[in-house]
Amino acid sequence: MMNVIKKENKLYIQAFREIRSYIIRNGLKPGDLLPTELEMCEMLGVSRNVLREAIKSMELMGMVQACAGRGTEVKEFSLDFVFQNVLFFSVAGEDKPVREMFGIRRMLELSYMRQAFYAMTENDIHVLHDCLRRMHESGEDYLAFTEADRLFHTTLFRGLANSVLNSLMDSIWAVDAGFELEKKSPHLITSIAKHEAIVKALEEYDYRAFARAMEVHFSSGKYLKSDSFEEYDS
Repeated sequence: MMNVIKKENKLYIQAFREIRSYIIRNGLKPGDLLPTELEMCEMLGVSRNVLREAIKSMELMGMVQACAGRGTEVKEFSLDFVFQNVLFFSVAGEDKPVREMFGIRRMLELSYMRQAFYAMTENDIHVLHDCLRRMHESGEDYLAFTEADRLFHTTLFRGLANSVLNSLMDSIWAVDAGFELEKKSPHLITSIAKHEAIVKALEEYDYRAFARAMEVHFSSGKYLKSDSFEEYDS
């Protein structure tokens, strides 16, 4: 059951909190259905408009989703919404938060690189080679290059099965993709060489070489918060 809410603050916020508590108390899992709209209105003592506003807020936060013919179901837990919105409001056209985000990405990848190295599979290395091919074929198309680069780095760490790490890195990539393209484009050839060194070390199962290649990759001004924002200007 849900508790009847008191008319003190905004009703939809109270309804939101009570539905969230209901999900937790009842141990609902991804795919489980919430009570019907009528049932929840009766439980909470609110109108359909208030309930719908609360449910809409939960949908926007990625907590539940409406399924045609089924009702409203609980979604799989993800921090994507949280990270993406924090990053969206923090950057707001300013360079400093973006530079700080890239510094965070550098620390994350270098901190997890040992685990990533030993979790790497032959199939992962095959995907990395395909990413290199796509980088070469991208020419001066930085957006195409970025997609291949993004897949390259997510492949490096997907063996860790760390959903929080993946969410944070995906959010940083979302900001990186369109940031100061004109400064990044001239350095794509150098970037490819750095990525090739990473793959070579993985193929040879040489952790020292892999760590060195990763450190070189993240030695540019972009990741060290210098005045130079060219991605591959060491």
